[in-house]
Amino acid sequence: MILPKSIGLVLFLIVLALMAPLSVMAGGSYIASITIDQLENAFAGHCPNSTHGEVISCVDALPYINAAIQKYNLKTRGQRAAYLATMAYEGGYLQYDRNLVISTQGTRSIMPATSLRVFVNANESVQKYWPGFPASVNNATIVDVLIQNKADFEPGAWWTVSGPHCAKVASRLSDSVSSFVTWETTCINGGADTVEARTAIYTTVYQAIV
Repeated sequence: MILPKSIGLVLFLIVLALMAPLSVMAGGSYIASITIDQLENAFAGHCPNSTHGEVISCVDALPYINAAIQKYNLKTRGQRAAYLATMAYEGGYLQYDRNLVISTQGTRSIMPATSLRVFVNANESVQKYWPGFPASVNNATIVDVLIQNKADFEPGAWWTVSGPHCAKVASRLSDSVSSFVTWETTCINGGADTVEARTAIYTTVYQAIV
């Protein structure tokens, strides 16, 4: 059967959409989603095979990662790479959602309670997890509340582009090592002794995603 041109065009566009990498719209612009193949390549053989305890597999983590990328508007490849690289470094490639020594530090990007409080204060969408906000927020239990509400992938995504001192340097993230080092030392400041390792992960992640 020969389809009318208009129907044929519609079907053609549908096929193209299904073949193209998944993308989502935020703020009027399309943001490429991470595919499972990209995430596995980005984590270079470190993806957990199963979800148990604090550990979450790459397959199970992927929807949360993409939702956070969309929600907090990580528009560029560099921003997405910085988010994933920091998560990989801090959380041991999805092995941990809290600091092994300081229990109040955590979520997938392992952030101090004070930084998590900054995130909560800035984002009305998560404040609902604390009835009576802001009086009900306790720095000692912020990690627990975020994890219980499956929001543990969100703080790192928000901080990547919107944390204090982060927006300008995040806008310049690219394939250049210097752009990442500037972002890391300005926005994250994880310590001079960690920059080399973080940069190596960023380079791998950047090359693996789009």
